[in-house]
Amino acid sequence: MTRLFLVADDPSAGALRRSGFADLVVPILHRFVWGPLPSDAELSANLAQRTARRKRGHWLDFASRGDFKAVGGRSHSFLELVDRCDSVELWMGTRPNDQLVLIWLLDYLRDHAEIATKIVLRHVDVPLFDAPAGRRAGRMMAGVELARAHLDLGHLAWQAFRAPTPQAWSDLLKQDLSALPQLRRCVQEMLDELPGVATGLGASELRILELLSAGYQHPFDLLPHHRDRFQRRVYDYWEGGTLLDGLALARVPAIAGLAEWPFSVEMHDRRESLERYTASTLSLTPLGKAILAGEEDFSSHNPIRRWWGGTELTNANLWRWHAVLVAPDPGMPDLIDCREPWCAISWDMREEAYSAACA
Repeated sequence: MTRLFLVADDPSAGALRRSGFADLVVPILHRFVWGPLPSDAELSANLAQRTARRKRGHWLDFASRGDFKAVGGRSHSFLELVDRCDSVELWMGTRPNDQLVLIWLLDYLRDHAEIATKIVLRHVDVPLFDAPAGRRAGRMMAGVELARAHLDLGHLAWQAFRAPTPQAWSDLLKQDLSALPQLRRCVQEMLDELPGVATGLGASELRILELLSAGYQHPFDLLPHHRDRFQRRVYDYWEGGTLLDGLALARVPAIAGLAEWPFSVEMHDRRESLERYTASTLSLTPLGKAILAGEEDFSSHNPIRRWWGGTELTNANLWRWHAVLVAPDPGMPDLIDCREPWCAISWDMREEAYSAACA
């Protein structure tokens, strides 16, 4: 009997492999919380059978080679592998990106309902890597067979996240989301990452400023790998470093003292650069202090250009969140100037850094 577990991050995959309860564990490592979303065609190709022409960008890229020898390697399409395994379970965690991977897969499976009926959804309620996986898998978190309600809700949520404005995603809070127990939390945490009405910053950016104000002065003290300190886990290590770059390298910065940039794989590979980065003594600029005091808006002084789901946020298209969704001000000028160094940092580094880190 071949038992397949699907997860959305490497630490959870490792924990479940060590538990011994699965024959195959596949981490699906797409990052949907950051940067522009892949097209429908790209996502479908990712789940298709691997071809000689397409050696990278496949859903099994990060699966263990040794585990897959028994089933003929890592070239299967998603549907093919699901079909040939005796049981399939979705162990998607509590963090927003895990839930986004889940609704993407449910949306995909909606057109293949005959395959979906053999898949079990485990209601994971805590990070799998925070406790011994053997004990956790042994008591088996509650699981349910996928039903039409799961597929329809996944479709609704995925299409809302891909929409060109956050309105449909915000409207999910009015829906019954109980079929996917962690989805409501995901919806709320992603909305919190929209620019704030008063600050122009998302919740994670604001948390970096708060930590700096509390006395944490060095870059690695401010990044989200400190889960007890950072409080929220929307972004990962690489994305957090890019957020810090954006605050420190903006036209009118909120943070001073960053001695090395950008936060990239290349910087980590250069010992002297990494040492300079690590030793940076950071401080709040006058703008940073004013933002924390509720007296200034980051977007009034700096170009904004980033993606939130299917929404491209710019100064002229700045959707904001403060308990309710606030539409862009039609009179707001667009301050974008892509000759500024931070514009390149936000995007060009993302895929390269994450792929290299996971390789």
